[in-house]
Amino acid sequence: MKILWLCNLILPRAGEQLGIEGIPKEGWVEGLLHAMEPLLGGHDIAVAFPVSEEYDGKRGTFKISDESEVSVSYFCFYEDTVHPENMDPLLVSRMNRILDEFRPDVIHIFGTEFPHARAMASAVCEDDFHYHPGSGRLFVTFQGICSAIAADYMACLPDSVVSSATFRDTVKKDSIKQQQEKFRARAVNELEAVKLAGHIGGRTSFDRKWGKRFSPDAVYHHAGEIMRPLFYEPLPEEIKRDMNTIFVSGADYPLKGFHILLTAVKDLNWPELKIRVAGQDIVTKKTLKDKVKISEYGRYLGSLIKEYGLEDKVTFLGRIGAAEMREEYLKCGMYICPSSVENSPNSIVEASLCMAPVIAAKVGGIPDIIRDKKECLLYECNARKPMEEVAANLRKCIEAVLLDPESALQRSALARERMLKDNDPRAVSSEIMAVYSEMCKED
Repeated sequence: MKILWLCNLILPRAGEQLGIEGIPKEGWVEGLLHAMEPLLGGHDIAVAFPVSEEYDGKRGTFKISDESEVSVSYFCFYEDTVHPENMDPLLVSRMNRILDEFRPDVIHIFGTEFPHARAMASAVCEDDFHYHPGSGRLFVTFQGICSAIAADYMACLPDSVVSSATFRDTVKKDSIKQQQEKFRARAVNELEAVKLAGHIGGRTSFDRKWGKRFSPDAVYHHAGEIMRPLFYEPLPEEIKRDMNTIFVSGADYPLKGFHILLTAVKDLNWPELKIRVAGQDIVTKKTLKDKVKISEYGRYLGSLIKEYGLEDKVTFLGRIGAAEMREEYLKCGMYICPSSVENSPNSIVEASLCMAPVIAAKVGGIPDIIRDKKECLLYECNARKPMEEVAANLRKCIEAVLLDPESALQRSALARERMLKDNDPRAVSSEIMAVYSEMCKED
C-alpha cells in the first residue's frame, strides 16, 4: 500500500528537518507513526501538512530516514491557518499536486477542522483521479468537531460579555460572536469533507453520531489514538502530589470553560489554592501593548481573577512540551477539563496515564473515554445554563476530591489501567492498519 496522511500541524520530526519550530499539539500523530513502523514493511507512507506564508518557500517534498530504517515522505503546502474559516480554492490544486506525485492507495485525513480537509476530499473525488464521492480510498478521523464547537462555543458566558468587544477584537474582526461564526463557517467545510469519505473513524458515540449525520452511508470504524511516547513510561516510584494544585491544559477561548472553573473556586475557603494553566496568557495587561492586544474573553477572565481575589493563585505556563506537561500532571492534585464540548480530549488520557485525579464536564465523548465515579468525577454541564449553576456542579466535584483524596487516587489508578489498555500503541496501530487493508480490498 501507499498511504498518505493529511495532518493539521507539522510533525516534530519534519519541523526539525525544515528548521520550523513545531507546535506540541500534534505529537500524538508522530506517536502513531512511530508505533506503526513495525507494520510498514513493504508499504510506503507520506505525511502532508500546512505551513504558513513565512515558510512558503520551503514547500515541497522531502524524505526522512532515521534509526528505524523507515523512510517517510513529507509534503508541505501553504495554507492560511490563521484564518481557517476561509476556504482557499487554490488548496484543491495543491492537494492534487500531492496526489499526482505520491499516487496513494489510501488517504487518511486526521481531523476536519481546517479547509485542507475539504480540499483533499474534493481532490480525491475528482474524475481524473479515478475516485468518486463516498470513495473507499478516503478515511477521515475526527478530532474536534466544528459543528459541535459552534453550537456550544459560548459555554455559559453572560450576554454582556458575548456582546462586547475590545479594540483588538474590533480591528481583527474577532469578537466572541465572530469567533462563533467562524466555527460555523468551518463547519460547512467540515461537512463537505466528511460527506465525501467512504470511511470514518472515531472513538466515541459522540463522533459516531456526527459521522452518521454527515455521511450516512460511510463505514464507521473505531480508531483509537496513541499518546506521545513519554506518557507510556513507568511512573516514578513515589509521586508527591500537591492536592492544593489544579492543573488545566488550556484557557484561551470560551469553549475551554476557564471562566466556569474560576467561578467554581471563588467561594471555596482555600488559601493554599494554586491554578496552573498550560497555554497562552491572554489576561495580562501590564503594558500598553498588552492592553491593545487583549481580547474580550481575556479581559473578562482578568476581571474574574481580580474580583475573586485569585491574582496570586493563577499561573499561565505558556506553551509547554510533553516533558513539562507530564511533570504538571504528576504533581497536581487534580486535572480539570471544564470544556463545554469535547470529543475525546488527549489531555484527559495523558492526565490519567500520569494517575492525576481527573474532573471533567460530562459532555460530548468524555463519558465514553473515562467512567464517572469509577475512574474520575464528571459534572453536568449545559452550555446554555447559567454559569453559576454549572460552576456549582463543578465545585461539588472539587470538594469531593479535597474531602476524600484517597478515593480520588484510587479512581486515578483505575483510570491509568483503562488508558493503557484503550490507547495501547500496538493495538491501535494494528487496528488502523487493518482499516487501510480493508479499504484497499474494496477495489
